[in-house]
Amino acid sequence: MAVAAPKVTKSRSREKPDVPGITRPMTYEEYMAGPEEMARYDIIDGWKVYRLYGEKQLPNPTRQHQRIALNLAEQFRAFERREQQGETLVAPCDVRITLRPLRSRQPDVLFISQARLAANAPADNPAPLSPAPELVVEIVSPSDKPSVLAAKIADYRAVDVQEVWVVRAEAQSVEVLRLSIDEIETVAEYGPGQTVASAVFSDLKVAVADIFAV
Repeated sequence: MAVAAPKVTKSRSREKPDVPGITRPMTYEEYMAGPEEMARYDIIDGWKVYRLYGEKQLPNPTRQHQRIALNLAEQFRAFERREQQGETLVAPCDVRITLRPLRSRQPDVLFISQARLAANAPADNPAPLSPAPELVVEIVSPSDKPSVLAAKIADYRAVDVQEVWVVRAEAQSVEVLRLSIDEIETVAEYGPGQTVASAVFSDLKVAVADIFAV
């Protein structure tokens, strides 16, 4: 089912974080020179926007969120070792959207092909991924605003991410989106008892039960 591309209105006043001492947007050069930070955040037009989790909007991931991300990473890593088609990475790992103004996203889990990986900086270089990965995963909760997810998907589409798995913890479901220049298509929605199949990597399949296993 094809759906219209989301219309995203950028509003710096809404997205600018309340961080003491930060008075102007960050440049790419400042980002690269800054200290390593394990907190989860996106960079929106030079401003760090920290991610909040769960119904109570906590600053750190809930155990449920972490468990789902780890389960998916384990399944992706098994595929990686078996097929040797690319590499699995987990947050925090920046995907560059634009250089100026600086804009980046941090999917929960991603898989990038060998070809795109070879075009990126070496593994010991902190530069954000560019080219972007083909497949990214976003784990969402009912409290997450649809507009935030739509903005992320629009950014991923802009840098040629080809597939997004939207994982909904409360419903224990996975929606697979195929992204292209012309459209955002819902390829399938999977629930308990089913197996998620990648639209891009044909041999990547993950049982829904394994994603939400305790």
